[in-house]
Amino acid sequence: MSETTVAPASSTRAAKRHATARRLQQCAIRLTAEHGFDGWTMDDLAVAAEVSRRTVFNYFDGKAEVVLGPEPAVDEASADRFLTGGPTGDLFDDLATIARVAITQEIHDPSSMATFREAVMNDPHLLRLVHARFEEFADRLGDGIRQREGADFPEARVRLLLRLLLTCFDDALERVARDPDRAVTTELDAAIADARALLT
Repeated sequence: MSETTVAPASSTRAAKRHATARRLQQCAIRLTAEHGFDGWTMDDLAVAAEVSRRTVFNYFDGKAEVVLGPEPAVDEASADRFLTGGPTGDLFDDLATIARVAITQEIHDPSSMATFREAVMNDPHLLRLVHARFEEFADRLGDGIRQREGADFPEARVRLLLRLLLTCFDDALERVARDPDRAVTTELDAAIADARALLT
C-alpha cells in the first residue's frame, strides 16, 4: 500500500480560500481592463468568476479592494530588518526596499500583473485609488521611521522622506503608463536613481 500525504483540513481550506480570492481578483482585473473600473458591478464579477454574489462579498467589501487586493503589507522579517537599521543602513534605500516588498506582494501571476498595469494606466479613477493606497502605506511607514530613528529624528525629515518616496512612486506609475511592459518596481528604482542624481 502506497503512502499518501494529505494536508490538514485547515490548510486545505486556507488554500481553497486563497485560490478563490485570487480568481476573484483576476476576474476583477480582467473586467476593469475590458470595461473600465466603473464599467462593471460586483454582480458582473460573480458571473465572471462563476460564484454567488454572496461569495464575492464574503471575500471583499467592494470593487477597489477586489481589484487592488489586500492593503500593502510587509512581512515581519522585512519589517524587523528595517526597524533595526537594515537592510542597507541607508534610510531612504531601506524605505524603497520596504516599498518594493509591498508592491510585489500585490499580484504574483505575471499575466495578471500585466493586465493590472494596463487597467490602472487606462483608468484615471483606478490610478487615483492606487496612488491613495500607496499614500496611506507611506503614512504608516512614518511610524516605522520614527521607531527606527528615535524621538530626536526631526518630524520635518520624516515628512520629506515620505513625500520623496511618494513622488518617486508617482513618477514610476507615469513611466509605466508610457511603457506598460515595464514593472512598477523597476521604474521605482529608476525614479529613485534619478532623484539621487539630481540631489547630489
